[in-house]
Amino acid sequence: MPRISETVKVDHALIVDSYHAIRTAEPEDRHLLRNKFIWTLDQYLVVEDLVVTPALEQHLTKHGHQRRQRLSDDFESINAKLRHMQQYDPAEESFNSSLQAIWVDLEPHVYEEERSDLHRLEENLSETQSTELSNKYNRIKDMLQKPYGKDGAPDSHILAAILEMPREDLIVKLGLAE
Repeated sequence: MPRISETVKVDHALIVDSYHAIRTAEPEDRHLLRNKFIWTLDQYLVVEDLVVTPALEQHLTKHGHQRRQRLSDDFESINAKLRHMQQYDPAEESFNSSLQAIWVDLEPHVYEEERSDLHRLEENLSETQSTELSNKYNRIKDMLQKPYGKDGAPDSHILAAILEMPREDLIVKLGLAE
């Protein structure tokens, strides 16, 4: 079974690949790729916020709270930029600027998480704990990945509702409230 760091890194790779695909796509393919990028990134942000950031706070006794706050700030910033980008047609220049604005936050987030946070987290977890976190991460991700349409992404109304839903409401809807 994969450890939590491996699971998160797989999602990072999907997001980075999706970003680069949309940047280099032909105009007729950009709408579908935009939806895929938004959905992939949004799923990741939600699952990370519900699984990884609490684990960092719990298991990194030194600086865990600060890392959780930083990741929560990243979540809020990227999420707001996703909602902003969603307003534009992929053929508009404003779409490209919005996409680039997301990347400005996302690239250092991924780099720091892979180079520091996940490594430190793994040092403080047993293999069983790490695998359990990975399983929880994937279960929540699976709950969010319902067959929404032919491209696997939700339509714009569902996506907007998920992006704008308060974290506490999302936790309740996913059945994760304790």
